[in-house]
Amino acid sequence: MKNLGDDINNTDNPNWDVIEVSKVNDKIIMKLLSYLKYDVSEKFFISFESLLKLGNRVPEATIRNIVEELDQSHDFKKELFQFILNFINNEAVEYHLLPQIYSPDFIVRARAIMKIKENDDVRYIKFLLPLLDDPDDSVRWSVIKFLSKHNKNPIIYSELKNHLSKELNPIIYDNLKEIFE
Repeated sequence: MKNLGDDINNTDNPNWDVIEVSKVNDKIIMKLLSYLKYDVSEKFFISFESLLKLGNRVPEATIRNIVEELDQSHDFKKELFQFILNFINNEAVEYHLLPQIYSPDFIVRARAIMKIKENDDVRYIKFLLPLLDDPDDSVRWSVIKFLSKHNKNPIIYSELKNHLSKELNPIIYDNLKEIFE
């Protein structure tokens, strides 16, 4: 019987990208931080999780410089970087579900969004809006269901309306279209 981790030296799988924390250098950390500047993607999710795991190896000054560089359209990212700073400094964190919302595992992301929806926790809206572009249909649908409860908010209404033209899944598209009818 095989256990998880038995294939650590798996050479037939070219996607086996496990890096020991001790081998992570500044160049890798900078690359992870730069992925957080871009739109939501698999690299974005993996980078966020990796930076949290690296903890105090992530240079605070670099994060603060990135936050200063971001314009107002990236306010949620500023708060995301602040979350990373608080997390690595073992300070109190306000948004406890952020690591789950931005998990590389789409099932974890979808479950976190369902938790937020159950509690109607509007504090997370700014972090959920970017997930309208999530690569996974179930995550996008969970986000749309939650946000549609708050579509009287002009920002949410606008974001949902804008997403309508980008949605490729016909079922999600039809359900989203119904919100505006």
